Amino acid sequence: MTNHLTADAEPKSWTEQTWDGRDHSEVTGPKRTTGAMTAAYRGALEGEGETRFLMAYPDDASCTMLGHELLTATLDGRRGTLVLEHVGGYRDGVATSAFTVVHAEGELAGLTGTGRITWPHGSAGRFELDYEIA
Repeated sequence: MTNHLTADAEPKSWTEQTWDGRDHSEVTGPKRTTGAMTAAYRGALEGEGETRFLMAYPDDASCTMLGHELLTATLDGRRGTLVLEHVGGYRDGVATSAFTVVHAEGELAGLTGTGRITWPHGSAGRFELDYEIA
């Protein structure tokens, strides 16, 4: 049976640099960057995630993104770690990502699923996960 959950996603930290080490805000126009973010999740899933991103900007207002997140959390009283593989981007002031659970361990071992995050710039995001757990 597939379960559905939602949680608030609050950013705690964000760093982003171009591939040659400059702060991303110092470079205008097309660029390639790497980023790191930490976030707190509150709701049906409680925990903290650390994500590493690769981003490609065709212009200053949008980008595409690939990333992996190590999410340590509690879900239905089970504590464990999930690795999420993200594909998404940023446009019109909103970051979006679709993700797949690629690994689960601890009391969450056997969890599989997919989800999405919608994150308006400067606000908390919405995390949704459709999952099954063996």
